[in-house]
Amino acid sequence: MKSGILSLNKGLFRQQARSVTWIGVFFSLALIIMLPLSILIRELTMEPYTNTDWIYYTSELNPIFEFSYPFQLIAFCFFPVLLGIILLNFTTKKSATDFMHSLPFTRQVILTNTYTAGALTLLAPILLTGVLLSILRIFLDQKFFTFFEIVKWMGLSSLIVLFMFIVTMAVGIFVGNGLIHGALTYTVIVVPALLLLLILVNLQYYVTGLALNTYTEQILTNGIFFGRLIDLYNDPLNVIEYLIYTAIASVLVAISYIAYSKRPSEATDQTIVFPFFRSLFLYGLTLFAMLLAGFYFTEIQQGSFVWTIVGYVLGAFIAYTVLQMILQKTLRLSWPWKGFVAYAIAVTLLIVPVNFVAGFYENAVPEVNEVESVSVNNSYNNYSGYVGEITDPETIQLVTELHNALIGTDYNRYGSWSDVTFEYELKDGSTLSREYSVDDEFLAEVSEELRNNQAFKEANDPIYAVNPDTLTYVSIYNYAVSGETRIADKERISEFIDVMKRDLEQIPSSTLLGYQSGAQIGELNFYTADDETSFYYYLTEDYTETLNWMRENDYADMLLLPENFDSVTLVKQPDNSDYMTDVDEVVYGQIRTLDQLEGERIEITTPGEIEQLFKAGSIQSYDQYIMFVETPNGYTFYSFNDDTLPEFAREQFQ
Repeated sequence: MKSGILSLNKGLFRQQARSVTWIGVFFSLALIIMLPLSILIRELTMEPYTNTDWIYYTSELNPIFEFSYPFQLIAFCFFPVLLGIILLNFTTKKSATDFMHSLPFTRQVILTNTYTAGALTLLAPILLTGVLLSILRIFLDQKFFTFFEIVKWMGLSSLIVLFMFIVTMAVGIFVGNGLIHGALTYTVIVVPALLLLLILVNLQYYVTGLALNTYTEQILTNGIFFGRLIDLYNDPLNVIEYLIYTAIASVLVAISYIAYSKRPSEATDQTIVFPFFRSLFLYGLTLFAMLLAGFYFTEIQQGSFVWTIVGYVLGAFIAYTVLQMILQKTLRLSWPWKGFVAYAIAVTLLIVPVNFVAGFYENAVPEVNEVESVSVNNSYNNYSGYVGEITDPETIQLVTELHNALIGTDYNRYGSWSDVTFEYELKDGSTLSREYSVDDEFLAEVSEELRNNQAFKEANDPIYAVNPDTLTYVSIYNYAVSGETRIADKERISEFIDVMKRDLEQIPSSTLLGYQSGAQIGELNFYTADDETSFYYYLTEDYTETLNWMRENDYADMLLLPENFDSVTLVKQPDNSDYMTDVDEVVYGQIRTLDQLEGERIEITTPGEIEQLFKAGSIQSYDQYIMFVETPNGYTFYSFNDDTLPEFAREQFQ
């Protein structure tokens, strides 16, 4: 047999390649079925000369990927892992390990041939599929992809499968069990980012103002390889990301060579080979389970802080016990309590610096002269997430005053509340982000001065930023009627926007407030040609000039205005009745009529009295008196109590 002077050895390579040839065959068949064969079937079943471009081009993703991306993603994340497990299977069996290491090859040569056999097994199916796609394209009527896009597909596919394969190989060097090898590979890809996310989620219980939502999306999409692959639909990989993943893969290859050279041959009977990584596996996953259990008891079960601690203890105890069973390979466990106590002490001691740093973090509000710009946003605002930057010093001062007012505030998680986020761009180039959960009623009160500021309105209300020429039409919609009226004339759209601006100058902006159903009488949707800058407003009676303009131009018919209804029905809720269910069956289920409702009922037909009821009622809430308003789509309803019911109606019920 040839001596192992060179890194590649023909005999060793053939032995490795033969053991995984069947994986290459199945991977090739999977890609051929998902792409060339499926495209050919689609071509044969489509009508001649039918334009099918819309089927493929619905995102930023390469059209070849988009054709069957979910299935390709499954294949790309499954076959490389299976391949790595099989190629390193000899390291999990003592006889196989002894045989391999008795051959006249260095461990470097063995690992190099293993990497080479695996890489070629994965790249050959991709190359074959690319060739078949190139040939097939010549005969397609609808050539929805180019030859260059085939090359790009091959490049990205190669990156994904090689990255997954290298991670699997690197993990395999550290484990001594094939089943653990596969599970730990996916764990290594997913858990670190999720652990960081769980740490942030749990930190919010100790640190007020933690900008959790700001970090969450970045962690889920950029911190987890699978999450980034899913996000390719909207955001393709850029050159920097290609370089980053290549660099990570290179580092993992280097680590695997170093670890394999130091791996004991007798380590085949151990779950995790090296003591340091055995501890990292044990305590890392124990911390993950502990934080997950704390999150479950606090957020899912809506428990108090005591239940958060209970979740920590239960999660850590269960995870530590199960992981010890895995490491010791036995269910008859000799429970190592000293390790658990040491872990508990370490976690407890970490709380001290967290609380110390939290004080500085929570009270860090920048001075006005330090701020270049700031944006403040309610995640439940009415304008499709539109957020502008504020640069006016006077307005920045109002923002910092609001920020200070929200520090240390609590909220009722069972009531109506919102998440308010502050994003500061400081003059020294740094950023500062804070996020607070606030009761809506308190938020409306403390933010009123800021919401009345014209610079704030112009920065946050999209009506000030839109160019009327870019709008295709304005839709006036009413959810209760399920119908719409459109303003499509450019001059009228421009005039309508000017009228809305005059109203907005007189009333506080509602961009910081959550959706207030009690005030809504309709919805205004502003559509642009690309639909990316479209936005909407909830219309209320505060928009007096806007409503008058809509009445004058016959656009108010779809709104919940008193003049649009000839009569309403007012019902007094009887005592000891399941009235909420009865109302829902009339309004939502439409399985009961008004005549079937119990309780005293009066019909109101006088326009002035109907107007009083509309102004005094609370829409779609339940109380002692219910006003039913019949619309073409069924019913909507308002409620009153003894204090809010107009005097004329109270007299008729007596």
